[in-house]
Order: sequence, then C-alpha cells, then structure tokens
Amino acid sequence: MGAKNILIITGSPRAEGNTNNLVKAFAAAATGAGHTVKCFDAVAADMHGCHGDQNCFKTGRCGLKDDGLKMYELMGWADVLVLASPVYWKGFTSWIKRAIDRFYVFASPKGHENCSVKESYLIAAAGNPDVAVFDAMKQEFDLVNKLLQFRNAGELLAAGLKGPEDYKEHMEYIQAAAEMGSKVGAEDAMSKVAFQGAHMSLRDLWKTM
Repeated sequence: MGAKNILIITGSPRAEGNTNNLVKAFAAAATGAGHTVKCFDAVAADMHGCHGDQNCFKTGRCGLKDDGLKMYELMGWADVLVLASPVYWKGFTSWIKRAIDRFYVFASPKGHENCSVKESYLIAAAGNPDVAVFDAMKQEFDLVNKLLQFRNAGELLAAGLKGPEDYKEHMEYIQAAAEMGSKVGAEDAMSKVAFQGAHMSLRDLWKTM
C-alpha cells in the first residue's frame, strides 16, 4: 500500500460535534497507516460561490481571489478527497455546497489537469435514525464523483446522532471512521497496529491540522 495525500473538507460549524469527531478518528487512523492528512475547514474559509464567468474554461483557473485558492492548491496536492458534513436539512451543509460549487473549475478540460484527486470518501452525520435522510447527500456525492471522475472509495453514514456530542454514545461510528481511515489505499483488511496507534494520537493530530 502506497502512502496517500488525503484532503478532508469539513462543513460542520461545531468544532467538537459529531461530524468533526468522526473526521478526527478517520484522520488519526489514516495518519497512523502512513498517509499525510490535511484539512480544509469550509466553515471558516472566506470563499464565495461560483460566479459562472467561465474563466476556468478559458484559463483552467478560477477568477475569484479568496480562500478557494487554498482549496484548489490542496486539490492539486491530494490523491484522496473526503467530504465531511452533517445533515441539517436535506443534504450537505451550505459550506460544503459552496465548496462543491467551486469544484466547477475541475470540470473544465484545462482545470481538470490541476486536480490530482483519484478517489473520494463521504463522512456524514444526522439526527434522524432513518438512513434515508442521507439520500440527497449521496445523490450529490455520486454526481460529483461521476462528473470529476473520482472513484467512490467509501461512505460512513452515521444516523441517529441527535445531539452535537451523541457520538460518545455511539462509539461504533468512531470505530467505523477509524477503520475507514486505516483502509485508505488498501484492498486488504485494516492494519490493527495503525488502528491502535490512531487512538493514542487522536487529540494531538487534530491540533496540528
């Protein structure tokens, strides 16, 4: 298994909420397995929506000069993309939607050359215990993968997390996130050593991201 560069784009306004703690478990396990992980916080980013000026089709670059430039730089660095979002209404949060909106640059022939992502993961949390609550999100995730030619490498859909810290009562989701992170780039079962090391370094890793 070769080491991968992993970009996680987060879209939760709750730094210590369910979604971000699933992300922490995934990131720690992936790092423990030898991968490099970087996080782009779409909530904190000063990033505007696509203006539809078609600059990307002309030059391969977005014409907007904001924090989207950092996201684009990371998309050109990453082998793996992780989209992480709670469901508050019916799909991705507005912050993730904005980030996806800006992926339009990679749909252009010239812009596509500036994206090194080959596969993607979805991490999502919702209060509704019915997994159908993720249907709209999964549909958009599948469409993004199809349009940008990413391979869907895995989905973690954590239903029934009603409160912002309900993950503490559902550690099976934290374990599933860690397992997913440790399996990035591997077809075999997860590394037990990487999984155990992930739990020891979880807090310290997140502080550095």
